[in-house]
Amino acid sequence: MTGRYVTTMRLIILLIGALLLSPCLQAQEGRFEVREKHASRKEAIGLSFAFPGLGQLATGHNSKGTALVAAEIGCLVVWLTSHADYNTRLDRFDLEQERYLTLREGGSFEQAEESWQLLGNLKDDLDGSHTRRRLFGVLAVGVYGYNLVDILLRDGATPAVEKKVSLVPLPVRDAPGAALVARF
Repeated sequence: MTGRYVTTMRLIILLIGALLLSPCLQAQEGRFEVREKHASRKEAIGLSFAFPGLGQLATGHNSKGTALVAAEIGCLVVWLTSHADYNTRLDRFDLEQERYLTLREGGSFEQAEESWQLLGNLKDDLDGSHTRRRLFGVLAVGVYGYNLVDILLRDGATPAVEKKVSLVPLPVRDAPGAALVARF
């Protein structure tokens, strides 16, 4: 694996960890504390430029934000693995090509024919890996583009409408509890 691939994978894992741990850290700061303030439009735009879906999550569009984060991470992971797979297959193809040229000049006809058949199969695999790499690279860029369109032109930067039903802590110290509140 290349150093850039490993660094990118570490960055993605750190980002996922930060996303997963941030609600836990907020929940432990104040038990049953409900966050009323959403991120401002500028903050949401900045977060969305940093990584798709973060701005939507910050403004309360949890479903959309989660879908964008998951789609981008999925596309990036497949793109990175396809890129590494492509490089591995390219190296193998180059080695087999050198072997074929050597066999063609001084080896047996049968071995050269086998090498030629293997080269054809390796070329097909190489083309498939290259197509997959390009497809998921374009999809990752597409998710990022949709994210920017949503946050800049659509309602992604506006705070989400409050939920009609929510779980609210009861303000009694002796008997802690929660109440299900419906808003009309």
